[in-house]
Amino acid sequence: MSRRWWRVGWRQDEFARLVLLAVGVRLLLVPLTHTWDGQTWANVFAELARSGNPLDAIHQPYETMRELSLLTAAAGRHTDFYEYWAYPPLQLYVYWPLAHLYTFLGGRLDPSFVVQPAMIAPSLSAGLLLLIHTPNIVADVAALYLMRALGVSLVNLRRYAFNPLVLLVGIWTFDAVMVAFLLLGLYWAERGRPTLSGVAIALGAATKFVPLVALPVVLLSTLDSTLPLRRRVAQCVITLLTCLGVLALVVWPVVDGVVYVVQFQLQRFGAGLSLAQTPTTLAGPNGDWRPPVDAYASAELGGLVLPLTLLAGSYLVVRWRLSVNSAFFVLVLAFLAGAKVVNEPYALSALALGTIELDRRPTSTLEAGYLLLWLAPFAYAMLNTPAWAFLLSGLQWAAPTLTAGIDMWLHAYRTFRSLPEARWPYTLITVAFDVGICTAVWSVLRSASAFRTVQARG
Repeated sequence: MSRRWWRVGWRQDEFARLVLLAVGVRLLLVPLTHTWDGQTWANVFAELARSGNPLDAIHQPYETMRELSLLTAAAGRHTDFYEYWAYPPLQLYVYWPLAHLYTFLGGRLDPSFVVQPAMIAPSLSAGLLLLIHTPNIVADVAALYLMRALGVSLVNLRRYAFNPLVLLVGIWTFDAVMVAFLLLGLYWAERGRPTLSGVAIALGAATKFVPLVALPVVLLSTLDSTLPLRRRVAQCVITLLTCLGVLALVVWPVVDGVVYVVQFQLQRFGAGLSLAQTPTTLAGPNGDWRPPVDAYASAELGGLVLPLTLLAGSYLVVRWRLSVNSAFFVLVLAFLAGAKVVNEPYALSALALGTIELDRRPTSTLEAGYLLLWLAPFAYAMLNTPAWAFLLSGLQWAAPTLTAGIDMWLHAYRTFRSLPEARWPYTLITVAFDVGICTAVWSVLRSASAFRTVQARG
């Protein structure tokens, strides 16, 4: 046995151990779930299990959201929309067989929707939570394999696999599935396969909309290749049409529901880690200048800021001639900077791309930005959910008599959240998150500028 073969085998075994440990940690976290979103996934499973035809079944979550939104608006509660299934449909195709598997194994599913606004902690069985989290665990493993294929070292793979925010997102929602497709799109783009990259981006966008921001990078990298101009243009057209065609194929059976979801997203006010909420906090409860400040958090202005930040990000990509991964990273950061609603799991896409960037071009500035990109969302989630609420589903499963006491704690926490002073910690964390975005972008541009300088001297 040669020394070189032993070294390669050891490294492969080390990666396999990393993956097994990552899966083991995630399985230990299965009993945990988000408060409101835990209700969403359980209700989706219940509705999907009703029909043996997947195309019929995936309509129901959209129709339920429409019906509940009409009731919510008529009652004058919270908003004009009920926050239920507000995503593209690919994950519904994934959940449909899992929902039927759960009922086949004897699980019982009954939809249960509470009136908004509310803070709840549904009690979900361990078997149901395992099936809900399974696609996320598979996606996390796929992300690790893709990052390894993209050349990320084992040290940085560990940082990502066991990062607190990555683990939190896995027990919360299915952003990991979207991130896996985004990384697959990057993998194919870097290997000069733009059409396959477009397919991966389309599947990612059919899970959540974020990966679409990377499509221009794939098209630009194709135009920048060494192929004859006619072939480059033809390849761009094929990639664009393939991406849109795959996305349309997945969305078409429920296109009316997806259009309704897009309307919901367009009409939302600034929330989460979005800076759109900051001016209202600064105005205070009775500020004379509060009415114009509220306009900064409006749905209309929020819809305008996002295209502007994406245009600015695209300009930076072209102006600094960024590499494919750096361009993916910058445009995802531009999305997070401009979106009017930035929930904590959204940062997962930036964290995955940032891990690759940090591995390839490590700098202290990027290290600082990378730290803020996960630490700020994690801190926000710990305060916003809050941290102990992730335990409540499993706790009720283990001790059902605690339900009344849990409801009392949730009511007290919601009362605290309604105080004007309670906005300040959220605002400060949001500012830290945007500082992280700016720091990361600045580091990427500096690295690109330094690389071009070295090339010019060489």
